Amino acid sequence: MPVSTQTSFVVETQIVTFPSLPLDCGVTLMNVDVAYETYGRLNAEKTNAILVLHAFSGDAHAAGVSRTTGQPGWWSDMIGPGLAFDTERYFVISSNVLGGCRGTTGPSSVDLATGEPYGMKFPVITICDMVRLQKMLVEYLSIERLLAVAGGSMGGMQALAWAVVYPESVAAAIPIATTTKHSAQQIAFNEVARQAIMADPDWSEGSYYHLKQPARGLAVARMVGHITYMSDASMRQKFGRRLRDKDAFGFDFSVDFEVESYLRYRGSQFVSRFDANSYLYITKAMDYFDVSAGHKSLGEAFERDGVRFLVMSFTSDWLYPTYQSLELVGALRSRTIDVAFCELPSSYGHDAFLLETKEQSEMITGFLESAHRSGTSTRGTDRTVEPDTVQVQARLDYAMIGEMVEPGSRVLDLGCGEGDLLAWLRKHKQIRGRGVEIEGEKVQRAIARGVSVYQGDIDQGLADYPDDSFDFVILSQTLQEMRYPLRVLREMLRVGKNAIVAFPNFGHWRVRVAHMISGRAPRTALFPYDWYESPNLHFLTINDFISLCRKEQWVIERQQFGRKNRKVEVLANLRAEVAVFSIRSSQGS
Repeated sequence: MPVSTQTSFVVETQIVTFPSLPLDCGVTLMNVDVAYETYGRLNAEKTNAILVLHAFSGDAHAAGVSRTTGQPGWWSDMIGPGLAFDTERYFVISSNVLGGCRGTTGPSSVDLATGEPYGMKFPVITICDMVRLQKMLVEYLSIERLLAVAGGSMGGMQALAWAVVYPESVAAAIPIATTTKHSAQQIAFNEVARQAIMADPDWSEGSYYHLKQPARGLAVARMVGHITYMSDASMRQKFGRRLRDKDAFGFDFSVDFEVESYLRYRGSQFVSRFDANSYLYITKAMDYFDVSAGHKSLGEAFERDGVRFLVMSFTSDWLYPTYQSLELVGALRSRTIDVAFCELPSSYGHDAFLLETKEQSEMITGFLESAHRSGTSTRGTDRTVEPDTVQVQARLDYAMIGEMVEPGSRVLDLGCGEGDLLAWLRKHKQIRGRGVEIEGEKVQRAIARGVSVYQGDIDQGLADYPDDSFDFVILSQTLQEMRYPLRVLREMLRVGKNAIVAFPNFGHWRVRVAHMISGRAPRTALFPYDWYESPNLHFLTINDFISLCRKEQWVIERQQFGRKNRKVEVLANLRAEVAVFSIRSSQGS
């Protein structure tokens, strides 16, 4: 879908006050203000509400143009009419987090008991405290269940907390460029930033509100943080070693390089809109966050989850690298929770979740529409891309697989491409489908059409999934490309009750003749590759596969063979171009 930069609608931040809020530290905070904005309209059924969650330095102003400041929201390219979070279809809520300094109660707020700002007397807070306050806001808006929670970075942490603490109150979660808990390195960067603030003489133990804000310390903290938001590639492209307004070094400690000037500017700009004590409290909350706390494992934290997930990471994000998203995805798959995952290419580093809006928008649009369709009986609003029936049925292997899959089954499609088969099976056989695909662009297109696909390598195994997670596991036209085909087949039969395997038959007579006459690796219409370009690593025939099934004691439930658009009944190993087998383990008899 095209991404608009429309920010023309004017919005106004609202404030609601709650009498009290119990905190994880044991303190009950009194008279808690929450700053929030809403976009779009809540439908009569109250099934279209989405809560967007801001990152560390964000606020309630996520979209449109602020009536007060005239500035666009921090996610204006994602929230609005026709955008990913389409305000013509969804009711979108955004609030400033607890501990913030943009309207929600935080250390700069006045403690009514003393008439003075809280300062360091403000209780230490957690991400779950923030979410508890958001839950109160959602209930205040008379919403029992959110369609989705979504956010990047610290916003992603809040989305995960929602899914774990209030799984019955949210249908879907979209954590982007985030983590389930901070690593030692991430905590270390936050501690350096906190020490920069507290080392500033103007900090005055946090009691600076009637004096001077610790601007130098806060600016340095922001400079440190901003370095982690960018990547080496983006800094090299944007600044390199270019000098700032000079032709030679100054041989002093003034600004020489463009990057120095940029960081100083970002630091000074940040000081004008953020509170130093809020920086301390919010970074501490991020460091404390561990979604698995109180559970035996990360997977157990999501044990009672009925929430669907779309997880996204970025290739150049070294602050919250992809391996942390994969830890989350692995935990979700270990509980057979519906999760789609894609790693998006970007050179922007951690900031990519705010800048790479087009690719995110396409996936979020399809994911939300699928989640909304699952939760409502209204089909007229469904805009996910349905499969082209003619195109799917034109593939003989797909047609034969479609005959083998039972209606209402749990299906995992390995090497699913853009999700054509899964989408067709969902529409015509009402299956509950998941997919695995290694090519990122295909994964994006599959998720954009509402199919839950995980970006990964089949050869690395399906170890995250428990036994018998699926009724059917499909591997179509991919077996011959696997590095370890036997291991893949065994894993298919472990995680699935039945494995459906489709592959090109290298025993077809044209292949035999081409090889016999030329004396070279065969190149035919069925295998149109030179040997050095072919993706095929293993050359198997129908008889080879049958022999393997006997050796492994796998039961062949069904088998179909074909060439072009016709099925082959006689001399299949010689005449068939495509073979499709449905097999199961003999131990499951």
